[in-house]
Amino acid sequence: MKLLVAFFIPLALYCQTDTSLEQGKAVFRSNCAFCHGLTGTGGRGPNLVTSLLTHQDSDDPLKRVIKGGVPGTTMPSFSSMPDDETSNLVAYLRVLAKGSAPQGQAPGDPVRGRQIYASSGCAGCHSAGDEGSIFGPDLSRVGAGRSLEYLRESIVNPSADIPEEFAGVTVVLKDGKRVGGVRLNEDTFTVQLREPSQKIRMYSKDELRDVVHEKKSLMPPYNSLSQDDLQNLIAYLSTLRGPKESTAIVEKAKGIR
Repeated sequence: MKLLVAFFIPLALYCQTDTSLEQGKAVFRSNCAFCHGLTGTGGRGPNLVTSLLTHQDSDDPLKRVIKGGVPGTTMPSFSSMPDDETSNLVAYLRVLAKGSAPQGQAPGDPVRGRQIYASSGCAGCHSAGDEGSIFGPDLSRVGAGRSLEYLRESIVNPSADIPEEFAGVTVVLKDGKRVGGVRLNEDTFTVQLREPSQKIRMYSKDELRDVVHEKKSLMPPYNSLSQDDLQNLIAYLSTLRGPKESTAIVEKAKGIR
């Protein structure tokens, strides 16, 4: 009888662990996969596998990110997520990271890539560190948070994934004049947008002929780059791994399942 008990205890613990991982997988797919991809390797959101590989010491920082969100980014807070679900989610993320290797250095010349970044006018819309514009997404940590494949697609086909906070809108005035930019806010009576010059404008809808919600990205596709130039640009972007300032208010996530 003692031997029988000794045999079943480890089996029970194994089943409990397996169940926890399945629960963590369900939580991940319901709340995280849309942005971070089904395998956690990134998409609209950062590559979680790479992040975990560089932060293997403790689960606590990751739990704090899940619960509190990341100010200054689109990562919301899941403050109402039960502690057991959070633990199961973290355990599942560890499984995703196990056996994975950090993303290698992109082939290409990052020095030349930086020159292409400058000559292509990327800083006119994007910021990297203390330089550039806030019209488009901040690229200060894009190398740490995005896969090389995602970087490539964002350059040659930016309309494939348009972050909601950078969706384009064009307002048509009564005289036919068109003004376009990033939609900041819209309600029944007004629409606010940020122009490429970073000037913010607000329009009353009763003074407009039309409000056009753009289906394509405001960023043009850079299909004319040679393969070498494209690879060099990706190599440069992959080196952008600096800290990002936390200035925005984090909103709580809705509809946790």
